Amino acid sequence: MQQLEAPVLRAAPARTRIRGIDVARALAIVGMVMVHVGPRDLAGGGAIGAAYRATHGRAAIGFIVLAGIGVSLLVGDRSRSRLDSATVGLGWRALVLFPAGVALQTLDVNVAVILQYYAVYFLVAVVAMRLPDRWLAILAAASATLGSGAVIWLERVAPQLFESGVPQWYDLSRIVRDIFVTGYYPVIVWTAPLVVGIWLGRRDLRSPPVQRALTGGGAAVAAVGFVLSDALVGLLGPAVSPVDWRQLYVIEPHNEMPLWVLTSTGIAVAVIGGCLMLARALPRTLWPLVAMGQLAFTAYVLHLLVLDAWPHWLVRDAYAPAWISVIRFTAVALVVATVYRAVAARGPFELLLRVPVTPRRHAS
Repeated sequence: MQQLEAPVLRAAPARTRIRGIDVARALAIVGMVMVHVGPRDLAGGGAIGAAYRATHGRAAIGFIVLAGIGVSLLVGDRSRSRLDSATVGLGWRALVLFPAGVALQTLDVNVAVILQYYAVYFLVAVVAMRLPDRWLAILAAASATLGSGAVIWLERVAPQLFESGVPQWYDLSRIVRDIFVTGYYPVIVWTAPLVVGIWLGRRDLRSPPVQRALTGGGAAVAAVGFVLSDALVGLLGPAVSPVDWRQLYVIEPHNEMPLWVLTSTGIAVAVIGGCLMLARALPRTLWPLVAMGQLAFTAYVLHLLVLDAWPHWLVRDAYAPAWISVIRFTAVALVVATVYRAVAARGPFELLLRVPVTPRRHAS
């Protein structure tokens, strides 16, 4: 903890890109594509299948941690002018992402679109970015534990609220309910990785000791979570239904339970730390991944459009062909992103996230 606390005042300026963060975004995009184009079975496939399934749920958690880091980099020193500017920026992003997510969910794709959830995460971040570190830690713990408990309790008393599939664009009440509690990325639980990211973004992410601490600390947290889950399953037995209270210690993608949130967030932090170290050591070699990460929003939207228009180009029912499909997508994305970044600073969809009018700054 002390290793991470010391460099807070030397955090990078909000407008200075940290390439390791972009590399992590690119890997998160690849992870989400893997989930969307490959088999949905959570068993079988041997080592190839196990490696492929490792991204299920965890890539999305990684994106939320990265979103929190981005918020802190946007806020910078948390002066009044920076907070005001960030509030306007995050509010604008929410206005753009909510209708975009709802619209993309109408595509004929077997994907739970995350953008409308992102819109609400950014509104939560408007409040969270003003909190001191101690309260961020309390909020993360409460979200991961009380939020998970609330989900399983509600599923026991009102299972009809957890309808299968995703809501239609016109069912606003269910969209809101899904975003906050019953959906694939519920705010009541996923606030935890978001505020962890906000906390991390206040550290000096360019510092080698901080990078090593993130990598080792994240891996250690994930390992503790896996060991604790196995121990509790062995001691108390496995959960026998989705509403069994023993689900609280089960690690399963998108079950929204505490140890799943803990291990997935730990893995995300470790990956981010590793990406920061690699980008520092190999800045030129990793430039294509940096370029892809800087176009993450565009890559996400385009892969959904491709899944809708040409699903045969990506979707596979077996693990080995799915790996080939993902490699092909990644190769194309890296080339396109590298070429695009050679002629333009921002992707076409990233431009939509820029506030059209610069907010008035106040003296801090």
